[in-house]
Amino acid sequence: MDINFRLFDLIVILGISQGLVYSALLLVKYGQYVSKRILALILFVFCILSAKILLHTLGLWQNPYLRYFPLAFDLTFQPLLYLYVVSLTQKGFTVKRSYFLHFAPTLIFFAHALWVYIQTQTTDSLALKDQLAEALHFNAVKEVEDILSVLSGAIYGFLSYRRVVRYRQWLFNTIASTSYPTYLWLRNVLIATGGIFGLLVINIFLDFSVSLSDRYFVHWQLFYVYLAATVYYLGIMGYQQVPFEVAFDASESEPSPKRVVDTLPYDQVQTIKHRIDVALEQDRLFLDPELNLNSLASRLHSSPGLVSAVINSEFDKSFRSLINERRVEEVKHRLTDPAYKHLSILGIALETGFNSEASFYRVFKSITGLSPRQYSAQIAPNTESENSQKLK
Repeated sequence: MDINFRLFDLIVILGISQGLVYSALLLVKYGQYVSKRILALILFVFCILSAKILLHTLGLWQNPYLRYFPLAFDLTFQPLLYLYVVSLTQKGFTVKRSYFLHFAPTLIFFAHALWVYIQTQTTDSLALKDQLAEALHFNAVKEVEDILSVLSGAIYGFLSYRRVVRYRQWLFNTIASTSYPTYLWLRNVLIATGGIFGLLVINIFLDFSVSLSDRYFVHWQLFYVYLAATVYYLGIMGYQQVPFEVAFDASESEPSPKRVVDTLPYDQVQTIKHRIDVALEQDRLFLDPELNLNSLASRLHSSPGLVSAVINSEFDKSFRSLINERRVEEVKHRLTDPAYKHLSILGIALETGFNSEASFYRVFKSITGLSPRQYSAQIAPNTESENSQKLK
């Protein structure tokens, strides 16, 4: 049996190698964290799925021992990705027995694939193997598995994306600490994953309607290249993320801020708005790096939901944006104040409520359009001019 390597095969093999390496690194370095173990399992499943295409492109399907080798894990990736999202966004996440029900379809299809493989090993004839597999409805079951893969991808993709959106809404409306992960990268992964299942729908349609796989295989090659790129990005980003215990609980739903404000008298809304202004302008609570919605609401003798609703309605921004904008304004002020000349830019940032250099630089640039150093260099001539005028 001759094995001919093509560029596509090399790309897939490199993807499998990367998946195995990152799986091992995740287990060795972060094995104590559930989210990292789930991510390692996702990457390993990707390696198995990628191996399926190599059976055909490398001609391994003609090997009597590899023909019909059981690799029925098409319904595993979807629930694993969902559980990975839950593990990152749920307070006190632990693996429950009920979660294993998500993998019941995988177990059923794998059992059938294993039975087909065992039965076809009774002969070395490829033709007889195909006849035995057909008698056991191998192709029909595979078609059902493909359709369920699309449906499963749509359902779990929707649930995962909705959860990330809810987490981000909670984060921006409740937490001012810049150490909290925003999971923008995770949202991008889920969007890219939607593309995977979109391509899967197209490929299945082409196979069913015009039997394209009987003549060409390029559409599946494109699918697996896209899959490899997406999982490659997921592996790198997931590995780089520092484990973080969030306080978000998806079971605690809150009413829409607009609905809350609409039920309140105008005077009450304005009173709360005034208290917020006083807390930030006079009491300067934004300097506290651990400030969150609950602590602010406690200071105002109000409920967190009410304070959040007023901030969204009257300030037209989230709690997180409101606090970080005040912090950035304070940094800008101190950069021009000679009293803080002895401090570095990072020193000023840490004194104004930011938790780390990375988060400070990210927030500062998102608000001003400049990095802190660029802004400091831009205002330096004006600051020197003002100081010289004062000396005169």
